[in-house]
Amino acid sequence: MLINRISKIDPTRTTGLRLRFTREMTKRFRKLRGIIGTSIVDNDCFNLTGMKAMAMSPAQPGQFDFPTSEGKISAFMEWLQGQEDDGILEIVSREGRRVVGRGAWTDKYIQLAYDSGIQQAKDNLEKVGYDVSKGVLETGFYSPRHADRLGLLYTRCFNDLKGITDAMDGQVSRVLAEGIAKGQNPRKLAKMLNRTISGPSGDLGITDILGRYIPAERRAKMLARTEIIRAHHQAQVNEYREAGIADVKVIAEWMTAGYDVCPICADMEGRTYNLDQIEGMIPAHPNCRCTIVPHIKD
Repeated sequence: MLINRISKIDPTRTTGLRLRFTREMTKRFRKLRGIIGTSIVDNDCFNLTGMKAMAMSPAQPGQFDFPTSEGKISAFMEWLQGQEDDGILEIVSREGRRVVGRGAWTDKYIQLAYDSGIQQAKDNLEKVGYDVSKGVLETGFYSPRHADRLGLLYTRCFNDLKGITDAMDGQVSRVLAEGIAKGQNPRKLAKMLNRTISGPSGDLGITDILGRYIPAERRAKMLARTEIIRAHHQAQVNEYREAGIADVKVIAEWMTAGYDVCPICADMEGRTYNLDQIEGMIPAHPNCRCTIVPHIKD
């Protein structure tokens, strides 16, 4: 009974992988926030207090002490984008050009989710009578269909994370400009910038089109959880295609440990879709945990 309950809460069986991915996102954004605090407070990189510290730091003392506010903000944002490239995106410089070095760090998690999806599809196929191999999956031994889809998933995840940091930069620049204009002390300014990245929003006044403030760190963790499910789902769809399965059914997650089902997913659960229809339907929403099983007609 307990196994059935757990599998219903997360039928994709990717809970551990999603937790690992979100922890890695959290660690990278926490490090970025720490560097900002050290630069502004400990090292007074804007020279807001008129003191020059001696210790070396992520941003050197007085590094952004330009005569105009515009110069301060421009220099800080250029530095911040470099920190994001190094710590969150892991973009490396090669022969003077900025490129993604040896694949993005996020690729590892997407690949693990994809492998998990292939294996779960094989398990489901066996349950309905298909004779499939259950050998160990190894990187680089995908069919052309799987390899092509996996490459697209790598690119999508990296580009979406880059979009999150780009949007964050716009918010940080705005808060920084307001803080400098008001003459805020370094500690207050660093706190405001870090709240812009991690939340809560407080009085920042930065919201999405629905009036909700979603800080970059929270969006990045949401991205991690959602892209794990996307990769898992795409792997299953392509594995069912390889096996010649035409139709599948949706198994929806339990959103509150068994007491309720997400209304979006509840409407899909138990219905039969062909592979072309279902391919773009899961994840149905951010943090979705739905999966599919092969439907064999009597």
